[in-house]
Order: sequence, then structure tokens, then C-alpha cells
Amino acid sequence: MTIKRWWLPAMALMLPAALAARDFLPMPAGVRDGEVVELQCGRTYVGELSLANRRDVVVRTAGRCGKAVLTTARPVAGWRRDPAQVGVWSAELESRPTQLELDGRFVPLAHHPNPPQAWLRGESRDPRELKTILPHPDLEGATVVWRAADWLIQTRPITRYDGRVLVLAPGDDEGFGLLPKTEFYVEGKRWMIDSAGEWAWEDGQIFLRTPDGKSPEGRVRASPRSRAVDASGSTGVHIAGVRIAGATLAIDGTDSRGLRVTDTEIDNSGEEAILAGTGTRIERIHVRGSVQNGIRANDDVRDVRITDSRFDDIGMLGMPRRSKGAIVFEHARDVIVQRNQFSNAGYIAIRVFRDAVVTDNVIERACLRLADCGGIYTFARDRQPLNVSIERNRISELNGRSSYAIYLDDFANGVSVIANQLVDNPGGLQLHNGFDNQIVGNAFVNSRHEHILFNETAKFASVAGNRVRENRFVSAGDVPVYRLWSHFGGANVGRFAVFTDNEYKARPKQFAEVEGYGMLGFDDWRSRIGAESGARAARAASASASSPASSGSAAGASAGGAPPKLAR
Repeated sequence: MTIKRWWLPAMALMLPAALAARDFLPMPAGVRDGEVVELQCGRTYVGELSLANRRDVVVRTAGRCGKAVLTTARPVAGWRRDPAQVGVWSAELESRPTQLELDGRFVPLAHHPNPPQAWLRGESRDPRELKTILPHPDLEGATVVWRAADWLIQTRPITRYDGRVLVLAPGDDEGFGLLPKTEFYVEGKRWMIDSAGEWAWEDGQIFLRTPDGKSPEGRVRASPRSRAVDASGSTGVHIAGVRIAGATLAIDGTDSRGLRVTDTEIDNSGEEAILAGTGTRIERIHVRGSVQNGIRANDDVRDVRITDSRFDDIGMLGMPRRSKGAIVFEHARDVIVQRNQFSNAGYIAIRVFRDAVVTDNVIERACLRLADCGGIYTFARDRQPLNVSIERNRISELNGRSSYAIYLDDFANGVSVIANQLVDNPGGLQLHNGFDNQIVGNAFVNSRHEHILFNETAKFASVAGNRVRENRFVSAGDVPVYRLWSHFGGANVGRFAVFTDNEYKARPKQFAEVEGYGMLGFDDWRSRIGAESGARAARAASASASSPASSGSAAGASAGGAPPKLAR
């Protein structure tokens, strides 16, 4: 084994004196199989670390003065006041960056309008045209960002604006283009810099308004669209005890085998923090902030473990963008996600597919920017058994009407949901066209709209064979415990699930909303659905005899109906 210490003289990297060049070093180059690459503690290495197709390489920090930093962000110097805009500074920069950091913090691209929740509205009858009125004519080369679905945000460059219509460049919207009534914002133009902490690039110059009004000299780094670590096609690479900052993709493990990432911090990622390969092991990492996603993997990846790690503000940097989640395995299999913590996710916290174990995770505040969302999400459009275990997780404070702590979507089946704590969420659990799932021993506490939604929207009767037993439900106010919705009316709801030995605290009078029956009290729920056999049910019946619950109308489910479903 060869150990190489990359403690190079600072003069090896040509940087302006004002940027404290002694702190910056070039990224190691020419790494060979079997080497241990030791990076000096407290120093910053700029560029891309190429480990593509390498075998058994270790990258780690040497010394105890703080983690070595790997970044693709390069210093920007030569700032001067912009005579055309008060409070704005400018500097020459040959090419357009994708990200900017000021004092180590992510700076959002200039946009209009300013607040993330105040989007504009336009009309579209053509896939490339959006009718709207904007306050400035200069929009050629800017980007329009629009909400194509509750769960999807799309982008396209603008080629022309004639004062009434935005004309968009061609692009693949994957079947989700402009809507007849489209919510959107625009970004990327100098005139949009109307608040502190925004930037834009035009004609070889970068423009920035600093929050403190002071010069950005020595404080700004700009990143191209790039990777910090290219471990694609590698085998047995281990990245340990470093910090990676300001990269579009922090670690690219595409087609890798046996990649390990341990005790590492990843800050301010653009598209992804890590792309995992088969056999990836991720332990004790901290991902802080991303524009889009945290950890993802290609569909053919197998055998991934993510344990004892933390994910904060994933999909939350800058204005809302397309995000798939903090941990996203759309079709990758044999995945374990265990003992991790999540806070403030723009969309899903954990998404898994087949042969997955999701246990002992803590999720707080997910679904903050996109709807039709779950804290933990899985689906099975092929209708084959998932063999997924979701156990002992705590999920709380999700956002949005159509967000559920656990979301079993699109024919999910073969899922065991056991001993989870689902507290203070819009909804506890949704089964959308799901069948043959076990929901056992969970605590549903203070769900705002319903604890469990059975939602049958398929072209055929699909929801059946689910078992709901030994759960504890604590209701806040008169919120139904269950909603059973079906496009087929009330004919199928009796086969949705078997309900056994569940416990209901603060039982609402409008206990359940059932297709074909309307709102039902607890006694009518038991008699019409045949629910709640077992010892707990006997105790509940005894209690109800002394204090009967009222029954609702039998005129059918609520006028609102089931929420519409769109294919992801």
C-alpha cells in the first residue's frame, strides 16, 4: 500500500493574493490503484478528484485541525461597484457558473418574483408559449421554472419575449409540460437582482448584491457544473473524514462497486450529494443543503446501505426546483436505510423500491415544497410483491394537504409497516391502489385530515387483502380515523382491509368516511365494514354502549372526492 500526502505548496495554484492563497491547493492527480491519498487537515483542494475506474483507493484527512475540504468552486476576484445598480458589485467571469457561494453560504440565482411562495400565473395553449405580462423586456436567455404537477417542477430556457408571450426553447418535458393555467417564476437576469443575496451572470460578468453591502472580494467562489469526486466505475474506493462543498455532484459513484463513504460532510450540492453504485456503504455522513436531491442510484444498482447519517435541507437551497428526495431509490433493490435523521426536505425523505428495509429513522418536516408526497414512499406499478419493511421510524410535521407520513403508492403490495410513530402530519398513511400489506402496531397521533386513506383509482378493483391491526390512533378534533375512497362506489370497500384489535383514543364522532355510506360513527363502522374484531374491539363496544357514537349520512363520500393521481 502506498500513502501519498498531498501537502503541496500553495504557489502551485495561482490565486489572487486577497483570497489567502495559502488555504487553497490543487486537487490530487494521477492517483493509482491501492493508494492512500492523505489530504492535509484544514486545507481546501480545488477541482475534480479523479478516481474513475480505480481500485482500492482510500482518500482521508491527515491531522487533527479539521477536515480537508474538496470543492469545485473557484474564487472570483476583481470586484468593483456596478455603476448601473446601487448596492450591486460586478467582476469578470468568463463562463456562466451554476452555483455561487458567499462566505461559504449558498447564494440563490436572481429571480422574479422574490418570495418562494408567490409564483406568477400564465396561460398556455402551445407547448412552447406562455402568455403573461412581466415588468422587464429583457428575458432572452433567462429560464422559466414552472409547476407541472403537485410533485413536479420543470424548467426551460426562454428564447424570446414580445411583451405578452414567453417563447421557450425546445425540450423534453417527459409528458409534463406547460398547463393551461401555469404557475411559474423566471430567473437568471441582471434586472432581477432586487434583493440582497442574489446574483446573475451576463456577457462575461457576474453581478452580486451582498447582504451587508460590503465588497465580495475574497469572499466569493463560483462553481461550474461539475463533480468533486469522480469514482465512476471504481472498485473498493473509500472516502473518509473529508468535507465536500459547492459541487453539482459531490461524489459520482455511477457503476462503482463497493464504494464506502464514512464520517464525511457534504454541503451545498446542486443536483446530488452522492450517486451510489452496487455495494455502496454510507455511514455517519452529514449532508447539509442541496438544490435538488441527496443520495440517488441508477435503476440497476443493488445492495446499498445507508446508516447513522444526517440529511438537512435537501431540496431546499434557492427557489423551489425539481426534487426527488433526500434518499431516492426509484428501482434500485436490496437497500437498507437505518438510523438516519432527516429535517427540512423539499420533497420525499426516503424512497425505496423492492427488497428494502427502512428502520429506526427520524424524519421531521418533509414535503415542504412539493405535494402528493410521503415521508417514506414506495410503489409497485408492476404489481409484483415489494418485500419492503418499514419499521420503528418516527415521522412528524410533514407539510401539505396531500402529504402522508408513509405513502404506499401505485399498487404497493408486500409491505410491512410495523411499530412506526406518525405524529402531527397532514395524513398518517395512504394506500393508493395497494393490496396485501400489513399495518401493525403503529401509533397515529394528531393527523390533521385522516389517519389512513385507502384510495382506489385504478381501472379495476385493486385495493384488497390489507391488514390493519393492533395500531393506536389518537385523534385531534373531529378528524376521521379512516377514509375509504373508490372509483367503483361502495361495492368494493368491504374488501379493502381487515381491521383487528386497534385502539382509538379521543375517538371522533365522525369516525370514518366510507364510499357509498358517507360519514360513519364507530358503531356503524363496525356493522357496515365488519371491522374491529378481537379483545380491544370488545372493550370499545362496551364503552360505546354507555356513550354511543353518532352516525353520519349514508349519502356517499365527501363532495371533494379522491385526490387526482398522476404518473411519476
